[in-house]
Amino acid sequence: MKCLLVDDEPGIREGLAMLLRRRGFEVHTAGDCAAAQHQLATQTFDVVVSDWRLPDGLALTFAFDSPAPVVAVSGHPEEVEVSGSIREVMAKPVRPAQLLERIAAVVAPIEEEEVCAPKDVQRVIDDVLAQLPEGLDATCHDDGTFVVLRVPLPSGDLPTIRSLGGDLRIVATASGRELELRLCRDGRPDANTPVVAIGDAWPSCKSFAVDCDGTDAAPDTFSTWLEDVEKHHAQGGRICLLNVPERLESVTSIWETTHDMPMRERVGPRLSAELTELWS
Repeated sequence: MKCLLVDDEPGIREGLAMLLRRRGFEVHTAGDCAAAQHQLATQTFDVVVSDWRLPDGLALTFAFDSPAPVVAVSGHPEEVEVSGSIREVMAKPVRPAQLLERIAAVVAPIEEEEVCAPKDVQRVIDDVLAQLPEGLDATCHDDGTFVVLRVPLPSGDLPTIRSLGGDLRIVATASGRELELRLCRDGRPDANTPVVAIGDAWPSCKSFAVDCDGTDAAPDTFSTWLEDVEKHHAQGGRICLLNVPERLESVTSIWETTHDMPMRERVGPRLSAELTELWS
């Protein structure tokens, strides 16, 4: 289900977007009326969830005649009238279960589909399986945020197995050993991986991600920058590149750098303790 989430508070907006994605939604975001109007004019959504008071006006400016049904959220619900495309009004604070119920109430029932990995994730999984002996009993679990592939391994030596992305490891189990491939939908090997912009100073930790979105670096310049990435890897660190522009992907492929699953949305601030409790 495709949802447009509108809120002017970045922490709340990105936090709620993350939690909705974990429940299987494809979420796009906007921070004001103008951005919401642009999204609605250029894309098709199944539902809109919007704060009522926004920096450039009330959500009424786009919500009343929205092509998709709208769930309005307000600290003053009495000022919002259910009319036009505005189907539901919710008072703050909103709990996840309540919001999901309201969304289900305004969206026409759709045939429930099995959750599956997106094409780029599937490509990584298929590539790993192709390197393993035939006949192994592989299982794959997808919770909407992480896709985890597990394969019990036979005894004896195995060829070197490499992955196009994610976190690949061999773990000991009670019955032997198991290959585990863990992929995060937004491209990070783990949801808690620190993320910095490409022009920012690198954090002191060994493993982090660099968001390359918006870089105007020429291929030669980018290749020189990747030499530092390679040095970090050689020292036991790990850097995951996110949002690598298509024009630079041929450069990153030389270094075999994890960048095969670009983020659908820019990573936002981590959830505050209050919001985590509210949306848990």
